Amino acid sequence: MDNIVFNNSIGSPYDFSYPKFTREQEREVLGSLFEQLLIFDSVTITTNRINFGLAFLISRLGINSVERLLESKYINLMIWTPVIVTGSGRQRPDGSIDQSVIYGQPPIAAGSLTDQDKDPEKNIHYAIEHFNFHKDRRRSFTKVALKNYIVPDGMGFSTDSTKLIIEAYKNNNLSSLGLPFVKEPEQLDIKERMLLLNLGHKLLETAILSKYSLKSYENYDHYAICQQNIQNIGKAYNVNENLESILRIEGLPNLKQLFIEEKFHFDSVFKIRHFATAKYFRSWINSVSENSNANEITAEYLKEVKAKHRYFETTEGKFVKKLFSYGAHSALGSVVAGPVGAIAGFSLGLLETFLIDSLLKGKNPSMFIDKIKEDINSGDE
Repeated sequence: MDNIVFNNSIGSPYDFSYPKFTREQEREVLGSLFEQLLIFDSVTITTNRINFGLAFLISRLGINSVERLLESKYINLMIWTPVIVTGSGRQRPDGSIDQSVIYGQPPIAAGSLTDQDKDPEKNIHYAIEHFNFHKDRRRSFTKVALKNYIVPDGMGFSTDSTKLIIEAYKNNNLSSLGLPFVKEPEQLDIKERMLLLNLGHKLLETAILSKYSLKSYENYDHYAICQQNIQNIGKAYNVNENLESILRIEGLPNLKQLFIEEKFHFDSVFKIRHFATAKYFRSWINSVSENSNANEITAEYLKEVKAKHRYFETTEGKFVKKLFSYGAHSALGSVVAGPVGAIAGFSLGLLETFLIDSLLKGKNPSMFIDKIKEDINSGDE
């Protein structure tokens, strides 16, 4: 199964206007995307009704690079269709706000973007209308981009999330999150309604992640409302943290920082993703990060990858390799003694399985890191 990460950092999916980023913020956003493209198979980017996400990428990367990302299936675009809102009161003639009108009303309500705003072709148009592209260029780009769109059932997701978050409040499941059940939902004040709205957005995001099997960079372990339903939440966070740990022991900053420091330009993504060991590394780091923390990954990386793989360079190791080439797998457990015996036998752990599948083919995680180092040192962008 592909490892797909959720990216909602290129502007807020709830905004109805273009945000203004500083140059540093732009580099942060692009650096995060650069990093995600190198350690996950693909990235799903959320965008809003005015499609700031796509417009931003085109303006900073160029339409050709964005089209290449789309055509290669490295990125997908998700229109954030569900809407959850709350009331803030009614404006009086003198400009002040009468908050008393909110009491007795549901604290939050479900909604969705309009059919026009949910139309992928319209969404693409909103992004590219700001650029002076020839109509034929717009048409060809739109044709490619349309194949990479995800449009969730906005009303369905927002309705379910609204019901669930209100029910969670009534069952006092939000007390650890700062919202204990001390009054009926309809009697919550403005501040409490905003907190409930924020938690509703988190629950909504959790539902989307679960539906589309996406990983998130956020660590939502502290959200008690989601404990039973979280499966992919936080997994991307683990992958990133574990990768940073490995890069640190190799004397390298994280991939995002390498981009920000201009060690690589963005289009290096297309080259690095096609390193001979890149696909293996993405699979390895995602799989071993499922249930392991950074300390465990660092230890395994040093112990298993940097040390044990050298066994296969010895006379005995070459014999084992030859046995594998002839399919004599059943003999390995009795032939190989010592620490490598656990790898060759049948009680294979996750990391060992990857080693047995890939080391004998001349691949291991350190080879990808070494190639990154080589590119940096050569100054080859």
